[in-house]
Formats: sequence, C-alpha cells, structure tokens
Amino acid sequence: MRSRFCLNTATIKKAPLEQQIRLASSAGFQRIGLWLDDIEETLKGGTSLETISMWIQNAGLKVEELCFLGGWQEAEEETFPVVLQTARQLCRVASLLHCDIVVAVPSLHCGSVAHGPARFRSVCEVASEYRLRVALEFPAVAAEVKDLPTAMKLVSEAGCENGGLVLDSFHFHLGGSRLEDLNEASVKKIFLVHLSDAMAVSPEKLRIHHDFRTFPGEGTLDFASLLERLKRLGYEGALSLEVWNQQMLKDDPWAVVQHGFESVVKLGNAWGRSKEGSLPSR
Repeated sequence: MRSRFCLNTATIKKAPLEQQIRLASSAGFQRIGLWLDDIEETLKGGTSLETISMWIQNAGLKVEELCFLGGWQEAEEETFPVVLQTARQLCRVASLLHCDIVVAVPSLHCGSVAHGPARFRSVCEVASEYRLRVALEFPAVAAEVKDLPTAMKLVSEAGCENGGLVLDSFHFHLGGSRLEDLNEASVKKIFLVHLSDAMAVSPEKLRIHHDFRTFPGEGTLDFASLLERLKRLGYEGALSLEVWNQQMLKDDPWAVVQHGFESVVKLGNAWGRSKEGSLPSR
C-alpha cells in the first residue's frame, strides 16, 4: 500500500523544487506529483532538466503526475494552437521525467462545455505522441465540469484511450458528486486519486478560500465510504496527497510533509483491513 502514496507538491508549493523532492522521499513517499511552473522556474535559475531528473532518481521517487494544463476548454479558436504548444511542453517535460500522467483542468467559466470533448481530444492526441495519459480533474469551483457525471461524459465523448480522470476527494464532495455516480464509472478511466479533507466551515468558504483544506481523515469528509467504493471498483492506482492551504504553506514544509505522510498511512492501513463503513471518518 505505501508504494502507492504520492505527494503532490501543491502541499508545500513555496518550497524550492529540490527541497520538495528531498522532503517527499525523506518522509516515506515513493511517488511525487510535480508542477510545471516549479520546474520552469528552476530551469530559469540555471538548473538543467537532466539535473532535476537526477534529483528525482537519487531520491528514489517516481513522478506520478505533472500539473497542469488549463485554458484548453475556453480558448478562442485563434489562440487554441498556443494552448496546444503549452500542452506539448507539459508532455515533453513529463516524458523526460518518466511521468506518464499529465493533469488538465477545465474552464472555471460558463459556456465552454459543448466543445469540451473536441478540445480534450486534441490535448489527448498531443499526449499520445509522447505515450502519455491525460487526467481531467473536475474542480468544484468550475462552472460546468465540476462533478463526476459531467466529467465522465466529457471524457467519454472525447473517445480517447489515453483520456481519463483525476478524482479529488475534496472536489468530489464540494462539487456535488455522489458515491452512486461511481457505479457508472470505469475504473480504467480513474487515472489518479487526490486526497485532502475539508474543515468544518460553510461550502461558500470552501469554494472561495484555499485555507480550509486539511489532511485526510482530519476533517469532515466521509473517507470510509469513498475509499471503500474505490476499493470495490478495483482501483489500484496512486493515492496522492494534495492539500491546498495557504496557511499551511507558511508552516515548516518538513513538518507538513511528515504530518501528511502519517495521515495517508493511517488512512491506507484502515483501508487495507476494512469492510465498508469501518474506515475512520468524521
């Protein structure tokens, strides 16, 4: 089970890239989710991509996901080729870092859902040139593609073998997805699961602020039912800790990563020995 735990470095976004990699490995994670902007900032500082790859290799980590591609759904026709260039750069870096999943996020605004499948197909075609998969994350703050049924429909209509989903526990809850929706999902299309919990505040605050997410198992979400349902579906992919919290970013990143690893280990241990309903939840 521990080999499936991943640290998405959004959790410690303000730490330098080399430190992100070192801390993830030191805490016990075997997989890491990186961000293209962090990599590009490091490259601008004079570090080569080969050196970054060596940092990852020396840390004994696998890059599970590279984040993220936005703008593809809502771009005007004349600017969409620029978005595809960004997609190509994302895929090129992912390939060189031996990562096979790139994450795409939909438009946060209304009016783009109709041509979403065609645009997603174009992104997947770029990724296929690099033999990569594209995982669509459906954030609760999106205007249209904010729940599992809508995201599944978009991916299905795109019709790409290398197109699938990121299921984020926080967004799954806040966006109105239901456990029953997973009955219609193919486990082959769930490429990745993100884990974070929600503090006991109003949905309005959860949508607006990046201050009310917390470590899985320490908030209000029913991880028992969600993870057990994924278990029954046969999901065997990575479990990626991604806790966006602006306040937490001010804390010691080592303490954050340690705490985060302990939280996913506790959750994973309970999941491994559970029957439905026996996982810790609040």
